[in-house]
Amino acid sequence: MKPEKLSVAAEISASMSALGATEPETQERELDGGGWMTECVMRLDGEVVQFDVMHYERIDTSVRLILEGWHFDQIDTSRLRQVIINVLSGNAVIKPRRTLLRRTDHVLKVASGTVTYYAWSGAFAKERMAAWEARLLLPAES
Repeated sequence: MKPEKLSVAAEISASMSALGATEPETQERELDGGGWMTECVMRLDGEVVQFDVMHYERIDTSVRLILEGWHFDQIDTSRLRQVIINVLSGNAVIKPRRTLLRRTDHVLKVASGTVTYYAWSGAFAKERMAAWEARLLLPAES
């Protein structure tokens, strides 16, 4: 296994352990064009949480995290564990953002050290949000 793949796998495993996840499952597969994706499923507070981590060989210091439909681009590999832990333990925020044509969508904001990452979701809806998302929603929005 390549060093960057081992590093990402270790970050994923450490984040699931730190969160106290039960029944964690991971599956890896190769991507076209070089790179790989790790698909993860775990049970957290009685709820199933799914996320994928994608790594392309040409961008070897960062990954893409897709957490239940929230897309984070270019997360530094060394910060992946803390991003996952912060989001799923409630140390992040989901807030509304106005877009063109007066439509409102939401962004997920999470800090890891001195770096702040933002995610977008085309499928977020308050009516069917997960328990971990409800903890992140700003009070005025809940």
